[in-house]
Amino acid sequence: MIRFGYYSKPRFLIVGAQKAGTTALYYYLAEHPNLIPSSEKEIEFFTPELFADWPEHPHHLVLGSRNSANFFDPRTYSKAASWYHSHFPLPYELGPHRLTYEATPEYLYYPKTAERIFTYNSNVKLIVLLRDPVERAFSAWSMYSNFGEGDYRPLIYAPRRENRGFDEAVRDEIKQLHSCNTPLEPGYVRRGLYHEQLVRYFKFFKRDQILILDSRALKNETSSVVNKVIDFLGLPEYKFQKEWTPIHVAQNRTQIPATTAQLLRDFYQPHNESLYKLLDHDFSWQ
Repeated sequence: MIRFGYYSKPRFLIVGAQKAGTTALYYYLAEHPNLIPSSEKEIEFFTPELFADWPEHPHHLVLGSRNSANFFDPRTYSKAASWYHSHFPLPYELGPHRLTYEATPEYLYYPKTAERIFTYNSNVKLIVLLRDPVERAFSAWSMYSNFGEGDYRPLIYAPRRENRGFDEAVRDEIKQLHSCNTPLEPGYVRRGLYHEQLVRYFKFFKRDQILILDSRALKNETSSVVNKVIDFLGLPEYKFQKEWTPIHVAQNRTQIPATTAQLLRDFYQPHNESLYKLLDHDFSWQ
């Protein structure tokens, strides 16, 4: 019989960004014998507002009906936390040397999440994957515009298929951003404003608690990046006995329109420069 309150907490979180390789990293790390992932990816525990207006989703009853303005309200938090912890192995299954974790790319993007995670566990380690924001925006649009076809399935943050062209969707959102009246979803452009997203995390967490990775390196130098994560987590080196297989690599049917790409490059330039200065690292997104 499992006693009440006997559960494991994730020791680290892969918090984003969307379309930057979080799914691949989630599964790659599971190959390490000291790492056991959550029972499902993208639990979304720290972003309950995603489910507020989606009663059809199975997470709605646990998360969507909560008062997200008061995330830790004792009247609702206990039940939700128990649900969250049920996704992780029990302490006896982990033993003294193994860690458990989850990956939810919405955590980087949603404004209130950093503070919630800090309140939940101020010592948790965080992993962030960043991708060229222009490529990321186009990849997200391609995914949303293909919902219902092939292997694509509606995701919790965008249950409706995108019917606008990429150029129209981008211009609509940039206009909204300039007017300071843009919704969080689908956030093709806004999700690429990494500087403001990381500043929220740096407000609460120490820099050495956050590992920031380049999605290109994960794709092209997979072993090196995975081993960098292993070292960050303080785990023993492990020689993975496998070839790294690309995961969820979409075959885009179209290319980014040149004029739209330039529009986005110009829009992101000052934001990227702020990011490079913040991190003291130039990603060379051109």
